Amino acid sequence: MQRKIRPVAPPAKPLTPKKARKEKSIRFQEETNQRHPNATSILNRPRPLGDKKRNVPVLVNARGLPFLRYKKPQPRNVSSVIRTKLGRRWNWIERRDRLKIELLFAKDEEEWDRVTETKEPSTWSEHPANAIVDVNAKIAHFDMHSKELADNMWKIVLAERALAEEEANQKQPKQ
Repeated sequence: MQRKIRPVAPPAKPLTPKKARKEKSIRFQEETNQRHPNATSILNRPRPLGDKKRNVPVLVNARGLPFLRYKKPQPRNVSSVIRTKLGRRWNWIERRDRLKIELLFAKDEEEWDRVTETKEPSTWSEHPANAIVDVNAKIAHFDMHSKELADNMWKIVLAERALAEEEANQKQPKQ
């Protein structure tokens, strides 16, 4: 008893350069979806040079959040971290705006209590005002941390530049 012969599929068309680049980009994004398990902190730099040319990073600002870019395209996990941090900061800003509106309503309630001569143990505006102070403190702490991180990263860039220049001078033959 013989098997049935299946029709042979037509040969696949070769990828166009555009589709090949797109496939390469998709593979890169999938490979960099998670942080490498042996990755060290970005602040543990500059590293000693191996056999290849030193790659000097670029300090990049993403809506106030600094990071070092070593190559393009940017790894997916870096994009994810940036999106998460900026999303958290934006949520705090939106919360602060909602609390400011809530504070206006609370002041109206206090005015009504004054007109009706009722006395509450705490004021209506006390809790929204405390919440605004808390949110402002979170935003300020985030911004301060971002500034410190940017300063540390700038020092890394300067050190990497100096080492790259020094290594380039060492590799040039002396005349």
